[in-house]
Amino acid sequence: MLWTRLISGAVLAPLFLLLVYLGEPYFNILVAAIAAVMSWEFTRMDGEEGAKRRVLIAAACVAAVLAMSVDGVNITWVIVLVATITVVVADQVAGRPGLNMVQWAVPYVAVPAVSLIYVSAIGGWVSMFWLLAVVWLTDIGAYFFGRAIGGPKLAPAISPNKTWAGSLGGLVTGIAAGLGLLAAVGVPLAMNFFVLSAVLSVLTQIGDLFESGLKRKFQFKDSGGLIPGHGGVMDRFDGLWAAAPMAALLCYVLEGGVKTW
Repeated sequence: MLWTRLISGAVLAPLFLLLVYLGEPYFNILVAAIAAVMSWEFTRMDGEEGAKRRVLIAAACVAAVLAMSVDGVNITWVIVLVATITVVVADQVAGRPGLNMVQWAVPYVAVPAVSLIYVSAIGGWVSMFWLLAVVWLTDIGAYFFGRAIGGPKLAPAISPNKTWAGSLGGLVTGIAAGLGLLAAVGVPLAMNFFVLSAVLSVLTQIGDLFESGLKRKFQFKDSGGLIPGHGGVMDRFDGLWAAAPMAALLCYVLEGGVKTW
C-alpha cells in the first residue's frame, strides 16, 4: 500500500504542478474535473441519493468553477446559492425534513474549487505552489511522524489512527515546506509567512479529520477507488479543500499573492 501510494504521488504530483504552472485554462479544467468527481463521491456516502440528483449536483459544482473562470465572482456565488437552496427545497417537497448531509454538497465542493481558481488568477503559480507545499507536506509529515512515533490519539472517535505526534509533525513539516518554497522562489521570509503557513497546515488537518469523520459515520474505508494507494478524490484533496478558502481570502484581503504580501 505504501509503495502504491508513493508511486501514485510520484506520477500525479508533477502533472498537477505542471497544470498549476500553466494556469488558465488547463488548471481550471483540472479543478472542474476534480469538483465533478468529488461531488459524486460526497453524495454517495449517505446511500440515499439517486443518480439523477447526483448528476445535477455535480453539474452545479462544475458550473460554478466554469463561471469563476469566465465571468468572475458574482455569477459564481449565485450558482452556488441557487443550487444549494434548490437541493434543500427539493428535500422538503420530497418529505425529507431537516438538514441532510447531501445539502452541503454544492458549497462543500464548489467553494474551495472556485477558491483555487481565484488563488491561481490573483496570486499566480507561486501562491499556488506555496499552498500546495504546505498542504502536501502537512499530509506527508503527519503520516510518517504518526507511524514512526505513535503515542496518544488525536481524535480517536473520529479517526483512530491519527496521533498528536503525527499532527505536530505535520504542522512542522508543513510550515517548513511553505517557508522553503518561498525562499526557493526569492520571496523574503517574514513572521507573517510562518503564521500563515501554520494556519493553512492546521486547516489541512481539520479537513482531513472532517472527511475521516464522514467516512466513519457512513462506514466507508475510502471515498472512492480512483487513485491507487490513496482511495478517492476526496481522500486526496480533503486537506487542500479545507485550506483553499483561507488562501483565497488572503489573496483578496492582501490584494495579491505571496510576492506582494
